[in-house]
Amino acid sequence: MENVTGDLSETIVTKEKRRGIPGSTLKLIAIFVMLIDHIAATVISNILVSVNFFMMGSAASQDTYYQTMSAVYFIMRMIGRLGFPLFCFLLVEGFIHTRNKLKYVIRLALFCLISEIPFDLAFSGQVFYTGYQNVFFTLLIGFVVMYGFQGISEKLNDKKWLPVISVIGVAGGGYIVATVVNSGLYMVNGIVFAATGKSLPDFWIYYNDTRFIVMALIGAILLLIIYLAGRKSHKSFDALFADLAVLALGMQVANLLRTDYSAFGILTIAVFYVYRRNPFRSALAGCIVLNIMTLDEITAFFTLIPIAKYNGERGLRLKYVFYAFYPVHLFILYIICRIMKII
Repeated sequence: MENVTGDLSETIVTKEKRRGIPGSTLKLIAIFVMLIDHIAATVISNILVSVNFFMMGSAASQDTYYQTMSAVYFIMRMIGRLGFPLFCFLLVEGFIHTRNKLKYVIRLALFCLISEIPFDLAFSGQVFYTGYQNVFFTLLIGFVVMYGFQGISEKLNDKKWLPVISVIGVAGGGYIVATVVNSGLYMVNGIVFAATGKSLPDFWIYYNDTRFIVMALIGAILLLIIYLAGRKSHKSFDALFADLAVLALGMQVANLLRTDYSAFGILTIAVFYVYRRNPFRSALAGCIVLNIMTLDEITAFFTLIPIAKYNGERGLRLKYVFYAFYPVHLFILYIICRIMKII
């Protein structure tokens, strides 16, 4: 009787674990909201530009059709804000569960290249546009950053030269602090302006290299103090600050390449990875990071609902659905814009 009871309890636990949303459902939700977002960013956006051009600006703003399309554009873009957090979450899950990380990296890199021309055509009307790169570049850099975190934790933790990387991490941490604080000032200014109609003093809200460098130096000094104080009692501080070096490098690469979501996209992926053991907490932290970047991401918090219901299972085999869907739907949207003669 004991064995029968044990088997029954295991069956009940297994069924409980299967309740909720599998990864494939999250992927389909992400694809759907991304499609909505991209329709707005390409077709609707170009319609608005065309109407504004033909009606000479001020007249267009008073036109009912223009106002309606503007509202549709805004709503669709806000729905689209759910996409990136979901893809970040799925990327982390893929990183954790993949059997071959090298193949994963190669696949991401391949679709970076495959998607770039459709991406450029859809969003700029040009075959090659270097001013902005598709989201696969962000996901690729984020994946490599996570691999760096794992390598430091598993392979480099006992190396004598790990402290050298940690010192570099102090400088990298200063860069991260300056990036977050600088963007945070813009967010605070947006809130203050919405509430009072007045902006913060120019010194606080306008980006300039000198102020950014000063903030980075202050951040690095504070982190150096924390590092020196903590390292005496915790060896893990070396690994922590080495991780900051990897993260700062990934963020800077994303900025230099001008990838979708740029440095904050990499920071968001890193935050999802740090809190990976608690899906809800990882999504909450990731959405907070995105909203420090811009309050336009406010609706991203709705991703907490499906992620909280994630049951840890893969579900349908949709490995290549997103990879193929991304460049194909962008190219179709470009063709639609061409047919409508709005691009």
